[in-house]
Formats: sequence, C-alpha cells, structure tokens
Amino acid sequence: MSVSSLRYCLDGCWLSPGEPAFASSSGLVSSGEGWFETLRVESGRPMFLRQHLGRLSGSVSRFHDADQAKRALRAAQRCVDAMSSTLSEYPTGRLRLIVACDLARVDHDTGGWQALGEWSEHRSSAASLEHGLDVIIASLTHPGLGPLGKSVSYHWSLVARQEALARGASEALLVRDGKIMEGATGAVAWRSKGRWFVHESSDVLKSVTLDALRRAGLRLESGSLSVSALDPGSAVRVEGLMLISALRLAMAIR
Repeated sequence: MSVSSLRYCLDGCWLSPGEPAFASSSGLVSSGEGWFETLRVESGRPMFLRQHLGRLSGSVSRFHDADQAKRALRAAQRCVDAMSSTLSEYPTGRLRLIVACDLARVDHDTGGWQALGEWSEHRSSAASLEHGLDVIIASLTHPGLGPLGKSVSYHWSLVARQEALARGASEALLVRDGKIMEGATGAVAWRSKGRWFVHESSDVLKSVTLDALRRAGLRLESGSLSVSALDPGSAVRVEGLMLISALRLAMAIR
C-alpha cells in the first residue's frame, strides 16, 4: 500500500509521496485485519485523545490478548506524538489512526505492531456553517480492509453521511421510549422527507462523547439517559440527539 502525500506518518516517520506504507506481510494488506479511530483536531489538539486510544485498544483486544493490545496502543501513541508538531499548524481537521500487526517485523519492543496516521484538513460545508454546527465523519475507506478492519463508525457513516453532514452530528444517538441509548457509534437516527430512520449494528462500541459527558457531571445510568434530564421543562417528545463532542454540546432533535 502506497501513499501520495506528506499527510501520512508511519511509526513516527513522515512518508514521502508514493513511499510504501504497510508491507504485503502486514495483516492489514494480507487479510484486511486492522483497526482505526478518527479524531477531531481543534486548534492543533486531538479531541478526547485518551478515550479514542482506549477504544482503539479495546477493539484490538477483542481479537488479540492484552499484551498485544497494549503494543498496538503504544504504536498509536508514538504516531500521535510524532504528528503533534504538524497538527499545531492547522486550526481544524481530522486525524485517522490505523494499527495493524506485521508478523515479519516482530521484535521485543513493538511485537510487529505499526500505526499509520493520516492528517487531513477539514473545511466546513455551507450547510453546516448555516446551521452553526460542524461535522467530521469517522470513516476510513480502503479496498483492502475486510470486515475485521472496519469499525462500527465506518459502517454507520456510510448510512448517515449525507444526513449528518448538513446537521453537524459528530455522534448520533438513538432514542427509544424516551430513553437515549448508549453506543452512539453503533446506532444512528436520521431524518428524510419528514420520517425518522434508524440503522443499528450489533457490534456497539462505547460512545466517546457520552463518556466525556459523564466525567463532566451528567448522570447516566444503565447505559441510557432520560430525555427529561436534558430539558426538564420540555413537553415536546425528543426523537433523537446529536452530540458535538468537541464542544460537549447536546442538541435535541424534535
């Protein structure tokens, strides 16, 4: 797999245009086995970095032991550290991190784990500016990625990309029976022609934004939050919720 710009950093080193990234012996190329996270960057700072790295490690641990997951996490952290000086040059953008294991490169320190970081500048759409909101869809499209290499955020973004882009949903939560459901990256509610539609995944990952809201003092119990806790005086039924993670802002959809 080759890259075509200087936006890519592999194992702490920036890649030149056309320079190979993952070798053919990498699990990402040979079998599509890789894991990724997409982070929003504000004023040169990756938002909720610790939570995203933790979720990335958790995804790896579903298929590998704890030691391998730790090595994957260290590889991702090295990549972020190497890219930090460049991130400070841009006001807003996104950073995609993908980790994979190359058995041909196994050593005592890394265990063969590599991390590729992709930086891309984000330019707001006219619709998002009009609504006063913004969105970065967490997706990494690559033909070499199989089912194990696609995170839940990739799957939901395929369904909700157009709808979410105009509305600025960083994470979209499903509301059922007056309860906001956990697992924002696994369930998306969107509106089309006056009707609400839902796409769900059985592989639900923890919502990074909900975790941040918990730490900020918002009470969440049993994976759900009563809508009335957000707006006690509202008599209008809430159909969905958009969370803007960089601002810790919740906006009801009615």
